[in-house]
Amino acid sequence: MTKNITTTQPTGVNRRRLFQSGAVMAGAALGSRLSGAAALEAPPARGLDALAKDLHGRLIRPGEPGYLVAAWPNNARWADVYPSAIAMCVDDHDVRACIDWARQEHQAFAVRSGGHNYAGFSTTRGLLIDVKPMSGITLDPKNGLVRVQAGASNQDMADALRATGLAVASGRCPTVGTSGLVLGGGWGFSATRYGLTCDALRATEAVTADGTLRRASDRPGEENDLFWAARGGGGGNFAAHTSFTFALHEVGDVTTFNIVWPAKRQVELMLALQEIQLAHPREVATRSKIAPATAASSRRDQLRVQTLGQFFGPPARLRELLAPAFALAEPIVAEINGLNYWSARDYLVTDDPTGLYDMRSSFVEDRLGGDGLDTMMAWMERWPGGSLRQDNMGILFAVGGQVKAVAPEATAYVHRRSDFILEIEASWSPLDTPDVVARQRAWLAEYFAAMQPYVQPRSYVNFPSRDLPNWQHAYYGRNLPRLSAVKRQYDPDNIFRFPQSIPLDPRTAAAGSE
Repeated sequence: MTKNITTTQPTGVNRRRLFQSGAVMAGAALGSRLSGAAALEAPPARGLDALAKDLHGRLIRPGEPGYLVAAWPNNARWADVYPSAIAMCVDDHDVRACIDWARQEHQAFAVRSGGHNYAGFSTTRGLLIDVKPMSGITLDPKNGLVRVQAGASNQDMADALRATGLAVASGRCPTVGTSGLVLGGGWGFSATRYGLTCDALRATEAVTADGTLRRASDRPGEENDLFWAARGGGGGNFAAHTSFTFALHEVGDVTTFNIVWPAKRQVELMLALQEIQLAHPREVATRSKIAPATAASSRRDQLRVQTLGQFFGPPARLRELLAPAFALAEPIVAEINGLNYWSARDYLVTDDPTGLYDMRSSFVEDRLGGDGLDTMMAWMERWPGGSLRQDNMGILFAVGGQVKAVAPEATAYVHRRSDFILEIEASWSPLDTPDVVARQRAWLAEYFAAMQPYVQPRSYVNFPSRDLPNWQHAYYGRNLPRLSAVKRQYDPDNIFRFPQSIPLDPRTAAAGSE
């Protein structure tokens, strides 16, 4: 017997605007390749008025109440990309109506479960298909499954599951959409223990380019290729997803930690933290970084080391594991607390990043060595300045452990031989002049290039960058040919299209526009 759960807005959590939730899907409708006879029989042109009548939800147009709120993305760099209309979809019918309309009208579109796509691929000057109102969550405890509609956020899932003793490995930002998270892989502090969010996926429903609602799973006859691609192939490439069914795992008590060291022995500390992670890959999940103490300076004597994360064991055991790092320097902050799983999630929650920012990501196999860490700090010292403290100049997310138990070709997420994701970021505020912003972005590009000898030529598709060289191979590696084959199967006319969408031909990158 299934149990229907109505999620409510959480309190006591520092959340972004609810409309800023989840880097997800984007595409541009280009129309179908019709023969001459078929083209003569094509449906007549239908404007936005016709689409509005088809929807069970609401079509919001420029100037109407709620338009600017619904259009706003997480990364404010793309806040001036205004859609021609926003379809607030409340069910599968609405999503199908939007895809059909966009295809028939030859109109650009993007599908959004919130707007967290860092590169702005969930923004468009065409039709914005917003699935956020589709946020229902249905628990099936007998079979250990939960069905999550595409508009549900990380916080929606947490609110629905926290009283059950069951969970799905997911992200730490409350307003990130489930869709974008799972379709790109899905990192969180439970990944090293239970796998990525996509590893828990058992089925998904999605509207493909022909307007058909399909169910995809690993069961025979249930769109197995689409299901393979949905686990790490990135949002917006093949279909507009409307729901996901996940396997649940039991949760109990864990230990959280937030430890900050003074600005000394940074390389030794980062090496020690990586060693601890690698020695206990399924017990601990770390997010370790080097960052300046203030916005005023990024000199080496101002760069502190911090590690934040979760340990699947008691506090005393964690202190034993951390002893080598504690022996190097005495922390200035050492918060180590035994908590239940959901209280730990609340402790680790973040709304970062938000505002105006640019970022790059790479994968690291084994560890980032001393030379790489020295190079990283040297480039931090070259930061050209700005109004904000650069909290995310160099972060290592642990992504080994259980994630590595799956073969690289078993799902579209190809980075199974990696142990860390390296993220580097530049951020600025409205106080910063265009010249300051230009210098920060140039610094970021040069910094990223300087780090390439120490990392794998791979990037995380959920941390996208429009300026990423050779992006299709960086995101997808040897899985790109199969992803292109899935693209040709489900979207042969390349309707789901954006500047970094899966190319029909793996030898070329897909061109596109907003």
